[in-house]
Amino acid sequence: MKLKPEYRLGAVILTTLVMSTASPAAENDKKEAEESPVKVSIQGAEPSLADNLRAYLPSLRNLKCESPAERIERYIVSAQPKLTKGAEAMGYFAAKFEMNSARQSNCWAFNIVVEPGPTVTVAKSNIRITGEGAKLEDFVQIASNPPYVTDEVLVTQKYEDFKTSLTRAASRLGYFDAEFVEREIQVNIDAGQAVVNLHFETGKRYQFGQVDVEQDVLASKYLKRYLRVEAGKDYDSDELLRQQRLLENSGYYSDVQISSNYQNVENNRVPVEIKTLRNKRYAYTGKLAYASDDGFTIEGGMNARWVNDKGHKLDTALLYTQSGYLKTGFKYIVPLWEPEHEYAGVDVSWIKSKDSIDFEGIPLATYLDQRKLEFNYNRRTESDWQQTAFISFFEEKFRLVIDGESIPDNTQLTLLGVRASKTKATDPLYPERGWRFSGELKGAHKSVLSDDTLMQTRLDAKYLHTFDNQAKVIARGALGATWVDQDSLMPQSLGFTTGGQDSVRGFDSNALGELDEYGEVTGAKNLIVTSLEYEYPVTEKVSAAVFADAGSAFNDWGDYKLNVGAGVGVRYKSPLGPVRLDLAVPKDDTKDLHFYFSLGPDL
Repeated sequence: MKLKPEYRLGAVILTTLVMSTASPAAENDKKEAEESPVKVSIQGAEPSLADNLRAYLPSLRNLKCESPAERIERYIVSAQPKLTKGAEAMGYFAAKFEMNSARQSNCWAFNIVVEPGPTVTVAKSNIRITGEGAKLEDFVQIASNPPYVTDEVLVTQKYEDFKTSLTRAASRLGYFDAEFVEREIQVNIDAGQAVVNLHFETGKRYQFGQVDVEQDVLASKYLKRYLRVEAGKDYDSDELLRQQRLLENSGYYSDVQISSNYQNVENNRVPVEIKTLRNKRYAYTGKLAYASDDGFTIEGGMNARWVNDKGHKLDTALLYTQSGYLKTGFKYIVPLWEPEHEYAGVDVSWIKSKDSIDFEGIPLATYLDQRKLEFNYNRRTESDWQQTAFISFFEEKFRLVIDGESIPDNTQLTLLGVRASKTKATDPLYPERGWRFSGELKGAHKSVLSDDTLMQTRLDAKYLHTFDNQAKVIARGALGATWVDQDSLMPQSLGFTTGGQDSVRGFDSNALGELDEYGEVTGAKNLIVTSLEYEYPVTEKVSAAVFADAGSAFNDWGDYKLNVGAGVGVRYKSPLGPVRLDLAVPKDDTKDLHFYFSLGPDL
């Protein structure tokens, strides 16, 4: 970028200023001075002026306690112009200094006595921005906040910062020929006033030139869906950063480097080079939990970050509990035209479970076999909400076996629905603050490939806050409701149940709900769950927790009872996330002790 030198104009007493308040180099010198055996004291200056004078002093690194007097005198002489500049940078143009040296505690010490005099104030600021970019919002915003208001003390760092904001905006937006046609501060020491003159010419805006991408995952046709930087578009370095994040967030690449090739600019067009390093194709996840009623729970999954050169993805998952519950399935994901915001998916799942009880001396067993095929469209909004519209084909085979006699019950549904979710956290593994919300609405009608007519909604929310003493509070809740046509039945697996580790601790998993004629818990139409937990740190990695949960699954809003459980726990910060150990009992039976173990993030 072209920058013309600042001019010196004739007037009564005029000075062109280029100095500023303490620069990074001056700050380093100040640190060296503080570490030097030679001490410096300043008297007669207010704190900010004293700090700036100290920062402008020449380095003390070569001065020792045994330095000869001649070297000390040379230092005092060299310090005088530096002190003057340091004072002028703070608006003190008539400041006087007396700097003396003396021996103290077998070492040299400097004492600086300052007579600051009056400050110079800004009488007028003449700020002009011209050129093609003058009307752009970025430059208009900068111009609307000039470095000084009338009668403000002339602290020159504000002037330097204002110029820097102009040059940075020009560089970011592609005005590479921008220049200061005029840049000066006129100072009249006798009048104690200054006039700021600044004229910035933006020049023409450059555009992006040819975009070359080096990658080996996607076919060129599908790579174009991920490219936002295109030849002919106005240059904007923020667009390059957004392009880099988009490619990184795709999951295909472990590293993305984007550079502008300024050496090969032609016709005001800047070529762009994008180099990528492919990611590992497969990723694996796992989770282990334990509850005293269900035994161990094992979850596992595999993610294929790309299946083919179209960028399709595949997720597989398996969940198994020691009590006999099995859920497996996969999700096939097809990125669409704006893949950072939208994709289509196919979800397939299969659930099998078996439960056996003794009902009044009669052996009773239930078998559930559920299959689901779902087609969905997903989009993420600018505010990071994940939204989904879906159609789901659902088949459930339920079989009740009483003393050797089998009673089957089959249900088929075609469900249409929408769901939305968002998680906001300060850290994905160990957030100090954050929240999570999800909601779903779905329904089926007998006229559309369904045995029953119903509508169901569910809302889940979780909130986490950490206090200054690192104590943590976690609040959680869930609310569900179902409307079923009078001629229809509630499908077993769509009904709500609660109880267990992630709902109401102190009860067996899914042990709370409506009871059928055999005393077996069955799915209910409605759901309420609330939870409050408090964690207090004992050591850096270990916390103690107390909690209380309440919830119920029921059919009638006018007749339900909240089941309450409470307990204590221990939390351990592992590299994989919080490890939780909980002991909980029901409020109505404190001898019924339940143990829970889990591993994973709080949100």
